[in-house]
Amino acid sequence: MSDPTKIAAATLLQVYADIDLLALELCGDRLPFAPTAEARKELMRQIGEEVIHFSLQERTLERLGRPFEPVMSLSCREEIKTWFSGLDWYDFLAGLQLGIEGIGIAVVERVSAHAGPIVRESLRIPIADEHRQSSVGMREWQVLLSRSTPAGREELRGRILGVFEQVYLLAEKSLPVPFEECWNELGLTKADLWETVRERTRSILEKVGFEPALPASFVA
Repeated sequence: MSDPTKIAAATLLQVYADIDLLALELCGDRLPFAPTAEARKELMRQIGEEVIHFSLQERTLERLGRPFEPVMSLSCREEIKTWFSGLDWYDFLAGLQLGIEGIGIAVVERVSAHAGPIVRESLRIPIADEHRQSSVGMREWQVLLSRSTPAGREELRGRILGVFEQVYLLAEKSLPVPFEECWNELGLTKADLWETVRERTRSILEKVGFEPALPASFVA
């Protein structure tokens, strides 16, 4: 791995590690308010997985000569957590398990395929686990959708798209990272990644049972 490539990969891995920490925090904050015993078990399982993910990435960053430091400022982190705390259970799942884990992991997969073997190995377990986490959120939304009227289904689609939009806007504000430079160094373009995001968004909505659509920010 050349020095510029190593720096780009380490920069992106630093972001992913911090997002895993954030996911851990969000699950911990929601844990006392989970609606069922099964939901609490799922949040505890995800917390355990996020600990493993962060530990893998922290060790890899050390190997790359880039000790972990948070990417998000404390104020941005608190803003995200406050927003999530105001969501009901289904919107929380849409934001974390479908948005961050489901759509976000599509970008991580593309980056992993272009990064060196050290970074790729550190992301192998997180990618597999986050697909599982996303599937949990999809199953919950499928049940919710199955109980809805046609008008209710359209309202729910608007809700989930609104959650995806807000997650993106919060991420854009909270992650002051030269993503495009890093992606270019790994042989990817912004257009590549946006198409990946759009494909994954449509796929998740279809799997839940919605007609495919995109939030406003994903269309530009």
